[in-house]
Amino acid sequence: MLRWCIFASALALACSTPLFAQSGGVGGVVRDGHGVAVPVTVVEALGPTRATVETDSLGRYRIAPLAPGDYVVRATRLGYDAAELRVHVQADRLATADFTLAEQALAVEGVRVEVSRERQRFEGTAGTTARQLTGEEMRSLPGLAEPDIVRAVDLLPGVVTTSDFSSAFNVRGGSADENLILLDGFPIYNPFHLGGLFSVFNGDMVRQAELLEGGFPPRYGNRVSSVLRVDSDPGGAGFEGSAGISALAARLALGQDLSPGAASRLGLRSGRGRVSFRRSYVDAVLKPVVDFPYHLQDAQGYFEGWTRGGGQWVVTAYTGDDVLDFGHATASFPLRLRWAWGNDVVGARYTGSWGRGRVLELQGGYSGFGTSLRFPDFGDTRFDSRIGQLNLQADAAADVGGGTHLELGGEANHFAYDDRLDAGGAEFARYRDDGWLVGAYAQAHQRSGAWLVEGGLRGDAWSPRSGGTFAYLSPRVGVKRFIAGGQGALKLAAGRYTQVLHSVRDEQLPLGLDIWVMAGQRAPAVISDQVQGGVEALTGQGWRASLEGYWRDFRGVVANNYAEDPNDPSDDFLRGRGRSYGVDFLLKREVGPVNGWISASWLRATRTFPDYLAPAGSGAEVSYAPLFDRRIDLDLVLRYPLPGGIEGGLHWSYGSGLPYTSVFGAYSFYDYELLSPRVRPRTTDGDPVTAILLGPRNGARYPPYHRLDLSFRKTYTRPWGSITPYLQVLNAYNRKNPLFYFFNYDLDPPTRTGVSMFPFLPTFGADVTF
Repeated sequence: MLRWCIFASALALACSTPLFAQSGGVGGVVRDGHGVAVPVTVVEALGPTRATVETDSLGRYRIAPLAPGDYVVRATRLGYDAAELRVHVQADRLATADFTLAEQALAVEGVRVEVSRERQRFEGTAGTTARQLTGEEMRSLPGLAEPDIVRAVDLLPGVVTTSDFSSAFNVRGGSADENLILLDGFPIYNPFHLGGLFSVFNGDMVRQAELLEGGFPPRYGNRVSSVLRVDSDPGGAGFEGSAGISALAARLALGQDLSPGAASRLGLRSGRGRVSFRRSYVDAVLKPVVDFPYHLQDAQGYFEGWTRGGGQWVVTAYTGDDVLDFGHATASFPLRLRWAWGNDVVGARYTGSWGRGRVLELQGGYSGFGTSLRFPDFGDTRFDSRIGQLNLQADAAADVGGGTHLELGGEANHFAYDDRLDAGGAEFARYRDDGWLVGAYAQAHQRSGAWLVEGGLRGDAWSPRSGGTFAYLSPRVGVKRFIAGGQGALKLAAGRYTQVLHSVRDEQLPLGLDIWVMAGQRAPAVISDQVQGGVEALTGQGWRASLEGYWRDFRGVVANNYAEDPNDPSDDFLRGRGRSYGVDFLLKREVGPVNGWISASWLRATRTFPDYLAPAGSGAEVSYAPLFDRRIDLDLVLRYPLPGGIEGGLHWSYGSGLPYTSVFGAYSFYDYELLSPRVRPRTTDGDPVTAILLGPRNGARYPPYHRLDLSFRKTYTRPWGSITPYLQVLNAYNRKNPLFYFFNYDLDPPTRTGVSMFPFLPTFGADVTF
């Protein structure tokens, strides 16, 4: 398949010179009266061809291809007067239509401008499977105590979560560490609090999220499963604030425009900044009942500035810490310990245009994650794990005529990790490495009539300090054929994806933290070849439907080797392979008083590793279904109005049972005594020693999972702002979904007991704006 992908990608790149000279287009920038870009503006071209797009974060738009002729180009956005321009589109040319919109207070009730973003994605990408969620959708969905964008992503087709207690997710048969998670374009390694119970993203700061489930372009490297982009919300004009209190935490967000003088001193036309703070109080609430000294705290900052030439500066930063501090011994927990972990992200990006249809983007930043475990009574015992990434990146895009759009870019990343375990005053284990990952890519995007073709090529070179230089070539190609008058499309995409990072956290555990290692002497790189195809439709009435099938192959996946030689650091991990294939369906309504979506997924995933229980050198392997092999996954999500101005939210989910390793029985150990000779049962303190006879690995299935969640919100408007109390009800009919089983063979007859996930759990809170 790689040869065919390279051939198709090279062919598409060769088409960066116009192959189709019978079409043109129109493009430009939409600004307000102050010269500031107006994003999310709907721009329509009305003429021989009719098309609609939406402006990006810089207020830019591009509508192509268009049949030659005279057009009326209209720009509309809620809060501004509509504007129209007349242009003449010539073949093989991009006409210019720049807009300046006047602000207008609109007294229109019940009007929602939707669909345009989905329409732009539908018409502008060939092979990528993209799912968008807005901050408004996230806040209206039932969730655990407070809005969480990652919990909302879990409800999309092709996404599997294995536990109520973790918001970590798996996409189309990939491991959780194979998802690239970006905050404003910068990676974040462990985006979860409380071991995965909820994410680090403060709902007040989220503008939107986009999950690229497959076929993502060569701009994105070093992950093989999916890309989740979370974009921060700069807020509205002037000073504004928002706050919230939930069963888990209290939070505050403040935003303010730069004064004209401050903006001028920074060389900007205008600017706006926003900061947020959050702190949990689980420790304080539970203190009268039980001593649980855990707390989280995080802070986030976001700045957006506009230059006089229309360029955009973005500065983003995040820091967060989780602390579990049993600093004093108690009867129930006699061991003193302090366990802390957290993320740090900081980055800056500049996006500007030079000439018509040409964009340059430069960014640089740092991301790191670390965890540390200390025992105050044993100062010579500790555990530390840290990983850091320095990122420098440049991307350029240009329209080269004939309906062709070309993108080029490159990046340099320095990675470093350090895992250390000290015990008894000695360094028991120490693993560390660092290296440079350098990559470059090119992609061509060609639209002609009913056909849309994308082809790209990415090359990466990985050079770890531990030795060796490794090169990876990743071709990617996508084709889309529009049907039904442009309301539907057939699509096909194929590509190769690579990754030089691994998390060695055991995904079988319901809670846990990622411990990262890099490809080199201890672990291989992951290489995944993927094919996907299907049909999608997008109507003007706000309905969207898609049906896609996919196939993925994974080489270089790793698992912990429980038969490792402590003196051989090269055998810490087993090197294996995996495969997944399945079908995803989505039906979504985006407008109207009742809206939401229904999704259905079918998945089959396998992993194959050397059998560490087999004799050395035998070459024996074991294949099994990984924990996230949920064959059937259904989600129904609704938002609907209720009497009294209450906004209701509903989520019902069903999932077939996840795999686990069952127990067939137990048997006693016998020792053979050479001097007797005889055999006798082995005992410990007079009790016989028994062993468990396990069935095939992950050969059994838990019962099906299903749960109904409800939410109710009502907003009260006041002269100073608004207050929105809400009630969340998880597991409304108290379904006992098993988390795992315990088998007790000391009893006669043996027993099996289980631990369930969330029971019926109502929580309440309130959001405030001012």
